[in-house]
Amino acid sequence: MKFKLLAFCFTVLAIFTFALPSKAAMQSDIEVLLDTKDCPVCILSEADLQGADLSEANLKVSSLIGANLKNANLRKADLTLTYLTDANLSGANMEGINLNGADLSNAQLVGTNLKAAILTKVDFNGANLQDANLEGAVLVGSRLGTANLTRANLKGANLRGLTRTKVTFCQTTMPDGAIENRDCT
Repeated sequence: MKFKLLAFCFTVLAIFTFALPSKAAMQSDIEVLLDTKDCPVCILSEADLQGADLSEANLKVSSLIGANLKNANLRKADLTLTYLTDANLSGANMEGINLNGADLSNAQLVGTNLKAAILTKVDFNGANLQDANLEGAVLVGSRLGTANLTRANLKGANLRGLTRTKVTFCQTTMPDGAIENRDCT
């Protein structure tokens, strides 16, 4: 009897664990964001927001996992503690954005403008930041991990407390203006 009850419990657990749909973007959250630019704690995972004007938007603690924000305008937006894992932010204007505590692991940020961005305690592990402009950005306590910073501009950026051992640097402009080529092949 105990075995049958245990088997039943495992079956129910397996059904609810593996059979639930993934959390894709909620259409109502997309509409609220585009109408008001105020969408804290929104579920926008896998949303197509390519080219959207989200300047000064409030997206604190939102989920944008796998979202397409290519060429979006996120200038001075607040994405504190937002999940952007696997998001495409290539070519986006993120000047002055607040990404404090955000997760950008495996995100695409190719050619992204992150000038003067607040990037404290951000997880960039596996992120592609080729040709990104991080001039004057604050990256204190962030995790770069295996991020690719080929041809990135870090002039004047605050990199205090960062471990850079696994980061790819090739033709990268460092905070002092020097060019780092340690990973060029």
